[in-house]
Amino acid sequence: MTIHIKQKVSPKGKDWWDWSVWLEGDKKDLDAMDQVTYTLHPTFSVPVVTVTNRKTGFRLDSSGWGEFMIYLELKTKDGRVKKRQHYLRFSDSAPKKGPSVPVRRTTVVEKAASPPTVFVSGGTRDIDTVQTIREVLSRHDIKVVGAQDIKPGQEVQRRINSMIEHAVAAVFVISGRTNLWMNEEIKAAVDAGVPHILPIVVGQNVELPEALRDYQAVKVENPLAVEDVADAIVSHSLGKGQ
Repeated sequence: MTIHIKQKVSPKGKDWWDWSVWLEGDKKDLDAMDQVTYTLHPTFSVPVVTVTNRKTGFRLDSSGWGEFMIYLELKTKDGRVKKRQHYLRFSDSAPKKGPSVPVRRTTVVEKAASPPTVFVSGGTRDIDTVQTIREVLSRHDIKVVGAQDIKPGQEVQRRINSMIEHAVAAVFVISGRTNLWMNEEIKAAVDAGVPHILPIVVGQNVELPEALRDYQAVKVENPLAVEDVADAIVSHSLGKGQ
């Protein structure tokens, strides 16, 4: 399949860009396409978008402030599916392919006065639960970081990998199938050797992703009970009791 992913970026003021992504290639291959599904970073209000307009090359137009990996699912009219990815970059310094390779932890030097850092992540359906966990951890003098802390102009993927690399714990809230972005975050935490990786499973019949099946999950039937669970995590896993 001779199909290439193209992009166009236009700066629109300080730390903001309009951008477009589309397909180019052999006319026969493009005519065989039925739709393209784009998976954007979960900070977008609508992170999964399907485009069916062949005339525009299945073009997606959007805007934002950060560089990140876009995952594409190309579906042909006969039902075949091809998966691609494209790093949306605003400068030549951005990586040309794939996520940054996680840096393995070698030596950890902790300053006594510095609070421990905990990375907290969850899907769009778990925003309230993630916020509750963040608030509980913060009350225990813990520095909480996550995707919502990325500043305009920063490269999203590199910044998240850096947060994970420097964290003493990574908390993943899971209430359904994990998205592509959380899977990358989980892999980065495992590869970086984060000392405490803590899956929090909300609800019933939730299956952990393969990368987390060797870790003890904390199960919560009701999202309203997550505050007590977060307190317990702080006391038992991070050694910061009341």
